[in-house]
Amino acid sequence: MQVSHANFKAELQAAQTEIQTLKAELKATKAELQANNENLENIVAKSQKAAKSVHSKTNAAQDTANAAFAEIKSVKVGIENGEIVAQKALMLQGMDDNHWMRFCKLDSINHHCFQVWKADDNTWHNDIRVKAATFLRARDDNHWMGCHRVDSRNNDVFDIWRDQRWHSTSRVQVATRLR
Repeated sequence: MQVSHANFKAELQAAQTEIQTLKAELKATKAELQANNENLENIVAKSQKAAKSVHSKTNAAQDTANAAFAEIKSVKVGIENGEIVAQKALMLQGMDDNHWMRFCKLDSINHHCFQVWKADDNTWHNDIRVKAATFLRARDDNHWMGCHRVDSRNNDVFDIWRDQRWHSTSRVQVATRLR
């Protein structure tokens, strides 16, 4: 019995030593787990703070974009309804955003020449000729009419531009009264 009591005592001592070792390992694991948990909580807190900051910056940028869009829309509406008049525009929009028109020159026969910008092929086209406002277009682009002078009998004399020269062919008497 003594031998078994000694064996039992030795086994108990070994078990207690093993329990103490496991307790020490458990404490170390618990401390490591607690440190990991604290690090994870810090990372989550920092991530939430960064997300809030990004969200507030995004909202501020969206508000700025919305304000700019509203201002542009207001200017567009003002231009469309005539409240805002553009002065000295370099180009006028044609039929869409790909076509623009600008004044080019006044040619030798008093035509205002305009060019059309075609964005599709990035070229200017000399497409438009307009007679100066002192002349009226007759039946086609080769015939123009303009007041030339008043004759001795108080008739307005109109000239017709035809065949690259002016022809004095029309006289109109000045009306003294309208019915």
